[in-house]
Amino acid sequence: MTDIDDDTLREGLSWGAIGFGALATLAPRVFGGVYGLKESPELLVMTRLWGTRTAVLGLALLGADADEGRKLTQLATAMNVADALIVAGAGSGVNKRSRVLGSLSSAAFAVGFGSVLGRS
Repeated sequence: MTDIDDDTLREGLSWGAIGFGALATLAPRVFGGVYGLKESPELLVMTRLWGTRTAVLGLALLGADADEGRKLTQLATAMNVADALIVAGAGSGVNKRSRVLGSLSSAAFAVGFGSVLGRS
């Protein structure tokens, strides 16, 4: 197995955040369908808001120098940890598929960004 360097990992995660964010922003019904979310006008707006913040963070990471990149990676890790915990702890009003997929995808980003921090 080859070792991937921090910059390559951070860049890949950044592009992943941009892709997730763009999908949520531009196609919130598709995004919600993947996660098993029930469609409502309010949820479509919130999905788009989540998507824009995620895509903007990914874009900022791509353009950051080393110091900015470390700070933004810390923020990305914290944001994804919080998202994973919030979704995992959602009440019974949120279906299991949404809770599981939402918490797993956020946890995966948290682990990825966290591993960049842990290696530097």
